[in-house]
Amino acid sequence: MTRLIKIIFFSVMLIVSSSFFSSTVFTIPGVIFSEDWIFSLKDIFPEMKSDRTISYIVNDKLIYSEIELSKILYGLVSSYYSDFELVFEDSTVTVIYKNDHKDLDFHYIDLESFLQQKIKEYDNSLTVNSIDLQVLPERVLSAEVTKIFHSYDKLYMSLNVKDDKNNQKILTVIANVSKYEEVLVYSKDLTRGTILNEELTEPATKNVLTINNKPVDVELLRSGSYELTKDVKKGEIVDSTYLKRIPDVKPGDIVTVLVEFEGIRVSTLARAMTNGNFGDTLSVRNVESGNIITGKLKEGPILLVSLGGL
Repeated sequence: MTRLIKIIFFSVMLIVSSSFFSSTVFTIPGVIFSEDWIFSLKDIFPEMKSDRTISYIVNDKLIYSEIELSKILYGLVSSYYSDFELVFEDSTVTVIYKNDHKDLDFHYIDLESFLQQKIKEYDNSLTVNSIDLQVLPERVLSAEVTKIFHSYDKLYMSLNVKDDKNNQKILTVIANVSKYEEVLVYSKDLTRGTILNEELTEPATKNVLTINNKPVDVELLRSGSYELTKDVKKGEIVDSTYLKRIPDVKPGDIVTVLVEFEGIRVSTLARAMTNGNFGDTLSVRNVESGNIITGKLKEGPILLVSLGGL
């Protein structure tokens, strides 16, 4: 029984001691960038307090096999750690002076082409004039567009990028864009009070992202239902903000009032009290009784009245 207790005790101690005194694991990447022309321990293990020179970088880079570098590192690291393990990510290790990234066979993203494609996916009708890439790293290993929105001719893109040192960054890129559409412009200089018609306007292709106008009803324009409220120049975009709708009915105009209910039609004449356009709710005064009648104004002009409107 005593022997069994001793065996259990030493087994527990062995497990506890192994957990307390587990070896330190160092991972060696396949590509190492050096800040200077000296390849040292801190290039691989930045957290190491002491540094030791491994080699000088000749012809901009060094290449080691896993076996070669492991022999060197075991000798150097053993001066600081009694129990450690080296794990290599690749069978070869390339050490590069940081300004020589161009010689590496990495697949860097062509950011301008990448962003052009993302803009096309967002809105194929947009024309990209320029993209400000100044905020982005010179070399990017991966990029993801997380959000796109636009205001007038500016397109804002939020990106999650990884640079050539594997640093993750969230950045915003601004693109200048255009969207060309056909709009109506004035075909000649016109003065305030002019009644517009189709002959006084013409189509033109404009970048609609740089203008802030209210479109007009083309059918009303063709029927001569708009009046200019300011002087305009040839080529200026037709903006309904500066147009006054000509009333279909003016105060004093005679309107036919029509009431229909269960097959019975009653009509009378009334006089308009205010300006009104077809589709408006209008109040008129019965020419015989003087009563006020309210209804919906239709072409004719006819005022349609619901039951009880007379």
